[in-house]
This record gives sequence, C-alpha cells and structure tokens, in this order.
Amino acid sequence: MGTMQTRSNTLEEFSPVALAQTSEDEYCRAALRMHHNEFWWYLNGLAPYRGYSMPFQERGGRWWYRVKPGFAWPVDYFSPRIGRGGSRSPGPRLLGWQFPVADEIANSQVWMNVIHDLSGYGIGAVGSSKRRAIRKGLSSLVIEAVNPDDPALAEEAREVWNSHVDRTSWNRRMEIEPFRRTWSELAAWPGTTVLFARAVDGGAHLCAWLVARVIDSTAYVDTIASHTDRVDKRPNDALIFVCLSSGALAGVRRAHYSLKSNIQSLEEFKQSLGFVAHGFPSYLLLRWPVGPVLRILRPAIYKRLHGDLEWSENSEARHGESGAKAER
Repeated sequence: MGTMQTRSNTLEEFSPVALAQTSEDEYCRAALRMHHNEFWWYLNGLAPYRGYSMPFQERGGRWWYRVKPGFAWPVDYFSPRIGRGGSRSPGPRLLGWQFPVADEIANSQVWMNVIHDLSGYGIGAVGSSKRRAIRKGLSSLVIEAVNPDDPALAEEAREVWNSHVDRTSWNRRMEIEPFRRTWSELAAWPGTTVLFARAVDGGAHLCAWLVARVIDSTAYVDTIASHTDRVDKRPNDALIFVCLSSGALAGVRRAHYSLKSNIQSLEEFKQSLGFVAHGFPSYLLLRWPVGPVLRILRPAIYKRLHGDLEWSENSEARHGESGAKAER
C-alpha cells in the first residue's frame, strides 16, 4: 500500500493518497478468507454471531451479503436487475432479500447516501460552511495511508476507537488482542485502505482514522473513528475529503456513505460533503409470514424496508445520534 502525506495550509498544496482498488469478486473472495472480520469492519462489534455477514454467491454469479440476520442485499446496489428474479432465495436460510430493479417494477426503495459522479470532486463540491473545517483539518493534520499489520499502529487505532465508543455509546470497546486480529487482517484485504490523521504538533497524536474501500470504481466509507480530545482539529472532515478527492483523481466514479438515517444533524454532515440521499428502486421479497409479522409487531422496520421516510425506531435513532456525535 503506497503512503503519501498530506500536510497542507492551502488546498493548492493538497497531495492525494493512494487508494487500493479491487473488483467485487476479489473483495468478496478475500472476505471469505478472513477469520476475524465481517463484511465491513464496524460489524465486528455489532455482529450477533461470527460470520453472519460473510458474502455468498448465487447461481447467477451475483454476490450478496447479510445486512441483518436472515436478510440480504447484493454487494453492488448500483446495478439494477432487468427483472424481479422470481421468488427463489439467492442464499440458504434467508427470511428476506432485496435488490435494485428498474423503477417500473419496484415495490420498495432503499435510501443510501451517495455521490453519483465523483469526477472533479474538490473543495467546490462541499458546502460553504464545510470548507473552513476542511482547510483547518488539512492545515492541522498529516493524513497518510498506513499498514494495519503494524502492532504499534494497531494500539494507537484501538485507543482512538475506544474513545470514539465512549463518546458516542455506539458499538463496543475492544481489548488489544481482538482489535489487533481484526485490524491486521485489513492489510491483506484487496481494495482496502486505512488512513490515519495525525496532529502536526503536540506529539503527532493520532486524531482519527478511516477504513475506506474501493470496489468496482465505487469508494465506500466503511468505518471512521475519532478521539474525543482531538476532534477540534476536524479530522473527520479532512479524512473523508482526502479520501474522496484522492479517489476522484484516481478515476473512481462514485462514492457511498451508509444508509440514510433519521437524524438530521448526521444527514447534514454527509450532505455538506457532497453526498445526496438517493432512493434506489428495489424489489423486496419476504418469506411468509415475515411481512405480516413485521407490519404488526415492528412497523418501523417494515416501513424502512419499503423505503417509507416516515420510519422511526429508537435503536436507529440511537445509532444515528451516535454517528452525529462522531462527525461533529
């Protein structure tokens, strides 16, 4: 993994970071070789059981992964299927599955934060209120791609992660050995880049880090964590800006930053960086009697599966608020 530093007082001096890129097939096959990681890194603290979100391939060759126990999406949500695909499950023991389709046959929507065209991304693509924060971050930080297989770096990253968890109450704290096992595996994962943001002064403390993926010319913001005592340097703003700008210069076509939440401050943060909430026309299939049970007992989940923007659920609100705290 190449390492290029960004140490800049002005955007004119901005230097891109080399981002690893891979294909969907290579990414998923690498995921299957992992012993300590889920499909995305942050799932280590949320996975109800080991391996539940590992990808799997249907007979037609398309890769899927479980976003919830018993429920799956295709890895590539930017490419719609021509038809509904019938009622056959793409994988074993699924209670439901959903995939993008042409608008005229959709029965639901999946709302994701995306940048459809990343070409030319730069300071002009972000909100006017965000430009000062990015400039401050670039002038206060050294941002570089690092080797996650380095034990010393893993300990620094764990300190930041635990501070992030303590501040946001989202996910869980991790001890050094479990953290190091998952962290070191990132070094062998194609399309994966770990970015560190260190303070220029004050002992070069690690302020924040970002796990970024580039899969088939889409940049994914996987996991970002910042140290509570060092957020004043605006490392989150700077990290995501550097990631997206570097991707644009390398020819990455688009970007993805999580699902749309129902927390306004979190969504405003993403929008200020150029992301828009897009409802992907989708086809939702639920085994009987999952649909009626959810509609009666968990109406918020049922609404969100169908793309109803009026959904509201305490657990989602809690996670969204945690994310909002992390980004501020």
